[in-house]
Amino acid sequence: MERRLTNSLGLLTITSIVLYTYFLNTQRSDFFTILAVYSLLFACFYGFIYVVKLSYSKQIDVLPSSWGKWFYGKPIIGGLFIAGLVIRLMLLQYTPNLSQDFFRFIWDGHQLLNGFNPYLYIPDEVIASNASHIPNADFLHASMGSLSSGHFTNYPPLNQLFFAIASFLGGDSILASVVWMRIIIILADVGVFIYGIRLLRLLGKPLWLVLLYYLNPFVILELTGNLHWEGVMAFLLLASIYYLFKYSNFKSAVFMGYAIVLKLLPLITLPLLLRRLWFKKVLIYYIVVLAVIILAFASFMSTDLMEKYASSVGLWFGNFEFNASIYYVVRAIGFEITGYNIIGVAGKVLPLISAVIIVVISLSRKQNQPEILLESIVLVFFTYLMFSTTVHPWYLVLPLLFSVFTQYRFMLVWSFMIILSYYAYSHPEFHENLWLVALQYLIVVGVFFWDMLLQKRSLKTIIV
Repeated sequence: MERRLTNSLGLLTITSIVLYTYFLNTQRSDFFTILAVYSLLFACFYGFIYVVKLSYSKQIDVLPSSWGKWFYGKPIIGGLFIAGLVIRLMLLQYTPNLSQDFFRFIWDGHQLLNGFNPYLYIPDEVIASNASHIPNADFLHASMGSLSSGHFTNYPPLNQLFFAIASFLGGDSILASVVWMRIIIILADVGVFIYGIRLLRLLGKPLWLVLLYYLNPFVILELTGNLHWEGVMAFLLLASIYYLFKYSNFKSAVFMGYAIVLKLLPLITLPLLLRRLWFKKVLIYYIVVLAVIILAFASFMSTDLMEKYASSVGLWFGNFEFNASIYYVVRAIGFEITGYNIIGVAGKVLPLISAVIIVVISLSRKQNQPEILLESIVLVFFTYLMFSTTVHPWYLVLPLLFSVFTQYRFMLVWSFMIILSYYAYSHPEFHENLWLVALQYLIVVGVFFWDMLLQKRSLKTIIV
């Protein structure tokens, strides 16, 4: 059996590499090919997890014992860490095929490198002025899409710093800049693996659970493949929570601040700390986080910064809509009543409802218990996504990661079902199939209630 399991791991790794490279050579308009290959990748992912669980249950060393030297005596964990790293490195020079956001990343990076505040200039205006300081400016501008080129940037300062580093190292080459961005994102995944192992040991849980994130095709494709920076944010937030559980509040607050100035989303976890720390400690924690945020934005400060940055962030609530759940139901009702799209109103009301629910979760659960705090993190992000007007696939990264440390598995299901949202790109006019959207959410919400109710979770773990 040992040899069969070893051969299975090798075969699964080779098959996965072939499928990933094929996936990244597929046009996003070819939805059914994407769906088929993505499904096969998840079959390989399931195979990896099956082999690991079998190795644990049978106490079989599938790989040489020396492989476990740095992985707490678990050779298979070391082997699959290397397998995941090899898969990511094999994708190093591929141009993202499911997202064009990286063109704006490179644009912003060169803006910053040349001394221009990226928050103050719209690409359409820069290109109209015949600016020559951005290499490949015409191509970048045409490729980033009208939604990006016609609006101010909404990426926080730490993200801008990474854009600038990659653009500096990449020089005039778009591909070289892509490679450097990908290296940073891969290093963040390695950080998630390391801190994930540490947190699982702290919680007394099986170390292989980290593979539910690290080897997940959704994570590899959306982060390494499509260059979304949610993986770096995930690493920073995970490190913050780890140090919180290690009673190193200052380190935790600093990492929390870094996570927020990379992407704003971790802000919604801050209310959860109200019942974790005493009043004085939580106040100091918030002050440290605020100091990190202020210092990060300080070099970009201008009289127009807040207005232009706020207008850019606000677009995601009041103008854009994609792959939503509750909002689409509200929109349909609004059409029946008013005869027009009520996103202007719904985009303001739904976030308020989401905020109220997040506050209730924060104050009604025993956040001083690590397992409950981790569950609460998953729940607040899930709440945020359910009430959002826009849910791009990569938004799932944070709740997926933290679900690994809980008994929740609905996020694993969603990480597969989210591929249905890419159907919209199979049409030149970007047309969503609402039946597929409904199918996605019905299955995800169904598994969510399975997790909450049918797996016999007591209400005592939900409400004090």
